[in-house]
Amino acid sequence: MDRHTVLIVGGGSAGIAVAASLKSRRRDLAITLVEPSDTHVYQPGWTMVGGGVFGAEVTARAMDSVIPAGVNRIKAAVTEFRPDQNSLVLNDGRELGYDWLIVATGIQADWDAIPGLAATLGKNGVTSNYRYDLAPYTWELVQKTRSGRAIFTQPPMPIKCPGAPQKAMYLSCSAWLKSKILPQI
Repeated sequence: MDRHTVLIVGGGSAGIAVAASLKSRRRDLAITLVEPSDTHVYQPGWTMVGGGVFGAEVTARAMDSVIPAGVNRIKAAVTEFRPDQNSLVLNDGRELGYDWLIVATGIQADWDAIPGLAATLGKNGVTSNYRYDLAPYTWELVQKTRSGRAIFTQPPMPIKCPGAPQKAMYLSCSAWLKSKILPQI
C-alpha cells in the first residue's frame, strides 16, 4: 500500500484551493490529489457565462494545469473509503494510505428531484447556471428577452453557490438596463 501524508479526494475548485493553501503554508508537505477528470471546470464562472461576461470555454482547463506545483496527482476514482485503516481503494484496485484525508467531492445536482425539470432544461426558456452546457443558454435567453417575465429561483440550502442565482438576476438586469428594456421586464 502506498502511503501519503495528505490525500485530497476531488480536483474541483475546493480540492485545488485546499491543496494550494496547504502547500503555500508548508512547502515540505507531501500532498497527493486523487481526481479522475482530465478537465477542471471553474463552476463559479458559469454565472458570468450566463451573464454574458465571457464564454464557457474560459472556465475549462486541463486538470494538470491547475494543480499547484509540488502536489502529486493520481488520475483515478475512489471506490471505497476505509477510515479505520486510514486508507482508501481506487478504481484500479490500488490501496492508498494517508495521515490526513480531505474529501472535497462537491455537491451533485439532482435534476430529477423536480418532476419534468431534467426533460426541459436547455429548452422552453428553462436554464441553469449550475451546468457548463446550460450557462451559454442563459445568456442566449437574456439577449432574446425583450419584455415579459423573467423568473429567477433560489433553492434552499445546500446548493453549490448560494449567491449564484442572485448574481444571475443582477447580471441579467444589468444587460436589460443597458439595452433600455428593463422597464418592460
